[in-house]
Amino acid sequence: MRGRGRTKSIDASDVAVPRLETLRQRIRFVARYQHSVSGFSSPLLKRAQALAAEHQKLSRQIQEEYDGNIARKIGDLAPVATAWKAWESANKSVKELQEILKDPATDSELRPIATEEIEQTSLDLPKHFSALQSSLIPPDPFASLPCLLEIRPGAGGSEASLFVADLLRMYQAYCKRHLLRYTLIKLDAESASKAGSDGINEAILEIDTPGAYDLLKCEAGVHRVQRVPATETQGRTHTSAASVLVLPSFLDQPGEGDAASAELGTDDPNSDFYINPSDVRTDVMRARGAGGQHVNTTDSAIRLTHIPTNTTVSIQDARSQHKNRQKAWRVLRSKIAQMRREAREEEKAALRVSVIGVARMGRGDKIRTYNWGQQRVTDHRSGMTVGRLEDVLEGGETLDAVMESVRGWMREKDVEALVADEEAEAKRKSSKGKKGS
Repeated sequence: MRGRGRTKSIDASDVAVPRLETLRQRIRFVARYQHSVSGFSSPLLKRAQALAAEHQKLSRQIQEEYDGNIARKIGDLAPVATAWKAWESANKSVKELQEILKDPATDSELRPIATEEIEQTSLDLPKHFSALQSSLIPPDPFASLPCLLEIRPGAGGSEASLFVADLLRMYQAYCKRHLLRYTLIKLDAESASKAGSDGINEAILEIDTPGAYDLLKCEAGVHRVQRVPATETQGRTHTSAASVLVLPSFLDQPGEGDAASAELGTDDPNSDFYINPSDVRTDVMRARGAGGQHVNTTDSAIRLTHIPTNTTVSIQDARSQHKNRQKAWRVLRSKIAQMRREAREEEKAALRVSVIGVARMGRGDKIRTYNWGQQRVTDHRSGMTVGRLEDVLEGGETLDAVMESVRGWMREKDVEALVADEEAEAKRKSSKGKKGS
């Protein structure tokens, strides 16, 4: 019996120390995590709380009398309300468990259970934190639309044109693997007389699957390639570049008064897609280059020039002048819509920089490098570097991973912008209040 007692006493001591250490580790972990989320600013938390309260108020209101506008507002606020409830509940649980564990009067049998609970709850906190952040980000107005991918060579001459062809094949393979419908609506191939005649001077790929814009907008920017060109005799690595522009699009060319026109607002002067026909000059010409008997024999090529912005679109791929005109208008509307949105974002970005120093990358920034010699791809926004260059260029899973890392980076920047906007608004109200007093 004495041996059993000694053995039991030793086991209790051996177990108590690790449990105590586990408890201390969990408390320290939660304290560190709560400190790390302090970047989720007070104005932003107040905004989330206010929106959740508004959702609750409207939900009570609609029970008394149904209203379509209120129902839509409730639907818009539902993600924020759900995320806030989960976030608030998790934080409340952590605080209660911390109090239980710190209380010396807590029953010894309850402590291990509380320790396990605080471990699981604290592990769930990052998930709730991320969900709350995402729910506060305003939806992209173009997110549900199809898109146009415009690829052009930058610095690097013929090698840059060859890289455009590589990128075009990459995006076509990506679309095939993800079952995205696409059409090559413009392909301006480099002259066969030049070195590297497989190069492309301009390509426009239309992905007409709804939501394609939201999926591919992370690809906009300057893509850089580092490799030894086929024409290089001394084995030197050259650096070339190509620009990718992602534009919102629509399935059919809207006409005056039809459903597509009404939905996109092409007849509404306040819409991003609206273009005053009197602002556009149309030039009809003969198609040039390789393309069959209709080239240089019929006036089928169309060039549209938006005079206020000096934006030009030329299309000659179809034999029909009417089809080329439709395509040109589609591309022009997409370009103008994107320009107008970028102008608004630049105006907001300038304000954010002046207030809190938050800026983001634009279409002219270098976003990704493809290094042939090291067989790697580096995205300069998310900081992700991967091998398997060939799989990336084949539109494979490695490209998926890179794109997803960029979407995460974009969400982080959106949250930073929200914080900056909220802090700027708080400062404005504070300044106004001081002047009033």
